[in-house]
Amino acid sequence: MSGNDIIEFGAQSDENLRWAGYGLQEYPVLFNDNATWLKAITRNGELVNMVSKRYKLLPNEEVAKLADSAAQVAGLVPFSEFSGDWYTKMSDHIIYDNDQYRIHALYAMNQPYTIQGDKMHLGVGIHNAIDGSMGFGCGIFTFRHACANMVLAGMKNWEMSFDQRKTLEYVYKKHVGAEFEILTGKLAQTVQRIMERVPMLISWYDQLAVEKATKEMVQRLQKSTIPKKVLPPYLQIEKGQTQIQVPKKTQWEVYNDVTRLIWHNGKTDITSKITQFATLHSALMPSQMKARGF
Repeated sequence: MSGNDIIEFGAQSDENLRWAGYGLQEYPVLFNDNATWLKAITRNGELVNMVSKRYKLLPNEEVAKLADSAAQVAGLVPFSEFSGDWYTKMSDHIIYDNDQYRIHALYAMNQPYTIQGDKMHLGVGIHNAIDGSMGFGCGIFTFRHACANMVLAGMKNWEMSFDQRKTLEYVYKKHVGAEFEILTGKLAQTVQRIMERVPMLISWYDQLAVEKATKEMVQRLQKSTIPKKVLPPYLQIEKGQTQIQVPKKTQWEVYNDVTRLIWHNGKTDITSKITQFATLHSALMPSQMKARGF
């Protein structure tokens, strides 16, 4: 660029004005009167960011409205209204960053579930951004006690090393491509479907807690594509052995041992961890839950 180069905004199309009701507008970016691969997002006349023309804007207000509606249908309460134990109370279930570019909306089930004497809760986190810094995410998370520091709960790599806090399952899409177009077209259904999984997961966890590990379960894990390094020693065939002894553990204990090793394996990225979790769920989950799309 030289001192005489000019960057300016071009004329808007109807598509650029789609979210004008939220004060959001999009403009093509021109360089010396020539089209570029960029567009500018503005809010109330101020620049938010310049992003690729492929970027699909999804207003945070739209996300919050749909999430609140889906939570009500699914029987979840806004996180700030959670009636269980708290460390530090949260004043609102919808949290924005300082610039209000990012939104985090949290919800919880008031009814706890108990596994081997452990009282646990499940929640759902919805996350979005309008500046290109983050995609749309919707995830289920576990916790024992609620706290104001759980803003990121439900995001794809969220975990806290105490209080059984971690994301179990989620949907995450960048704001580009046909998949995101499909997601935004069915956003309410996507959020509601994630939230409706919560009671079914509680039922499954209860089942895992009372059922002992079986030979069939061990064989499914052995035949799966889960790397052996994230299987506990009792699920690995040692030198000189021809088969694994069925561990004297519940399926819940086995599940937690494997998830712990997956989460704390520093040599794999989040994409690999996600794939491994999906494989673990597939190996352990009852056939009737798989048939329902879990």
